[in-house]
Amino acid sequence: MDIIEKARELGLMIADSEQMSRLTRAEESMETDERARALMRDYKLLQTEAARALREDGVKPSAKGINERLEEKQREINSYGITKNYIEAKNEFDRLMSTINSVMIYAITGEEPCSTGGCGSCGGCGQHSSQQN
Repeated sequence: MDIIEKARELGLMIADSEQMSRLTRAEESMETDERARALMRDYKLLQTEAARALREDGVKPSAKGINERLEEKQREINSYGITKNYIEAKNEFDRLMSTINSVMIYAITGEEPCSTGGCGSCGGCGQHSSQQN
């Protein structure tokens, strides 16, 4: 059994999955829709502005009203069909990848991840560190 060949097979299966097909269709719709692109671009700019305010000025984004603008932009994204579909497709694909990663971790270590997102998403329950000692 060649590990690289199995990885290639897994990659091809992921590429052929319904989740990947849906994400690809959603991305294509986003690329051809000016409003969708503008919504996503504006949201990313606001995220950058929030990070810069915190990093450079030491000011929390909420103090500059950036959080409110981010929340409003998120509502716009969620209410526009094309961007909403893209976000849903992306989340579905990300869940697939997270599940695949969890299965691989279990196969390698014999330990179940502490959440669907793995240990990095839960803030550290300490469950695994106590088993290692």
